[in-house]
Amino acid sequence: MGKMKRMRQKLHIAAAKSKDTNSSAKNSDTIEGHQMTDAKFKLPIDPTALGSRGDNIFKDVKISSSELSPQKLPDFDARSTITSKTFKGKNLTKKEKHKMRHDVWTAKMDAITSAKKKAKERKKKQQTPIVGDLTEMQEALPTLELLLKKSSDSAVRSALSERERSIPKEKKRKRQMYDDISLFHRVSQHPLFKEDASSIIKTHLKNKIQMEKDMET
Repeated sequence: MGKMKRMRQKLHIAAAKSKDTNSSAKNSDTIEGHQMTDAKFKLPIDPTALGSRGDNIFKDVKISSSELSPQKLPDFDARSTITSKTFKGKNLTKKEKHKMRHDVWTAKMDAITSAKKKAKERKKKQQTPIVGDLTEMQEALPTLELLLKKSSDSAVRSALSERERSIPKEKKRKRQMYDDISLFHRVSQHPLFKEDASSIIKTHLKNKIQMEKDMET
């Protein structure tokens, strides 16, 4: 609001002016002090001069809410004053924060104590002349489950590779042929085969067929 000025009262008579000066003053829109030359452009000194002091000067002003832009608060005013680096995003009491810090400190101390205890036990085992420290060796060795898994995987791979080859190699065929010849010689020299060869062959075929049926089922 601008500074309100008080009208000064003139205690002397104004000097007489010439006609040219009066005519130019009437046509001009200049302000002399707080009063214009033309009466209809006369400005009030007091902003409440148009009405009584109890009236609302903004009663005829109409401003819609759409014309008002939403006020954006500054960053320092929009931020919460409750901040913490350790417990970010948690509104905790002082007692709860103290308890959490104590729990974290206890966990750290337990970890340090257990590490020192393990180091002491390891040093003691290393100084033992007979046994020594076998913990590192035990951790480096594979477990039984891992060995069984590897053996089963290798057996499956070998079985698949053998199945994929329909005709065996020449070396394998020769070895099988020599085994069959040696088996035939041993069977022919057997005393039971010499006594009744036909019944022995029938029994062998019967057992072979039964074995194949059992394998299929």
